[in-house]
Amino acid sequence: MEQLNQLYDENVGEPYFSLEESNQGLNHGQNQGLSQSKLNKFIQKLLTTIDLPKLTELYFQQLETTLPLSELKIQFEDNRVTFGQPVKNTHLKTLNCLQMGGIVAVMDYAFKHPLSLKNWQILQQMHSNFCFPFKNALEHHKIKQYAMKDFLTSLGNRASYDETMVRLANQSQRRHQPFGLLVLDMDNFKQVNDVHGHQEGDKVLMACADTIVHSLRESDFAFRFGGDEFCCLLPDADNQTNNLIAERIRSAIESHPLLQQHQISCSIGSATYQEEDSQIGIFSRADEALYAAKQAGKNCIRNA
Repeated sequence: MEQLNQLYDENVGEPYFSLEESNQGLNHGQNQGLSQSKLNKFIQKLLTTIDLPKLTELYFQQLETTLPLSELKIQFEDNRVTFGQPVKNTHLKTLNCLQMGGIVAVMDYAFKHPLSLKNWQILQQMHSNFCFPFKNALEHHKIKQYAMKDFLTSLGNRASYDETMVRLANQSQRRHQPFGLLVLDMDNFKQVNDVHGHQEGDKVLMACADTIVHSLRESDFAFRFGGDEFCCLLPDADNQTNNLIAERIRSAIESHPLLQQHQISCSIGSATYQEEDSQIGIFSRADEALYAAKQAGKNCIRNA
């Protein structure tokens, strides 16, 4: 989720009411939270998306324009997303998102100063009405993530690669920052299936996937294209970074006990996304570099 949230940076919409408006009722002693019309607008806004990163970003934006919020942290399962910036002497409120008596998520709200009764009621209203679409978006996210994973290795599949490539390319064009692509092919894999069978071949592929993942940075992405071909997308990486990570993978594959036993190594083609580049273009260059690595005797790295 954290990686996914980092990639999402689109404008999800303008706030529909201001902090000043929401506090007008205080002058008349009305401590009832949001008016029904404002609450309805807030709920309608949340119903505009079921995408988890978009929904949580939208929720933070609405909170930020309604309350003196400085930071929001949402913890669910093994993931945590954070919005805003921490400030000194924050005033923390923690609320749970519940389902069937169990805690689905824990949400920490940090404020710049203590909440008035009015704003505390507003927070509870907004939190309560956010939890239902959040739970739906979380279920949708789980299903989507499952559909975007390779069944055997749990790496991203081709669909996941395509989606991540589009996002990285868009970010690269806006920020003028390069990113890297590695295309990997396992050397001598066919003989494992031929001699030892597909069950042993699956063990080898899972070992390859695990070795690749542990050789990457936390911000990087790994995918299995099928068979014994893998890809890695490396955000904010130039040629030098590509080569460092590629060599780390190559060395780790070469020294893995199970892979050593089967004489498995890997050939790697490396390319960097350039100005005016295309998603097809960078893959073609990396794939050509991979072919060059195979031609050079395998177990090596070649740059596009």
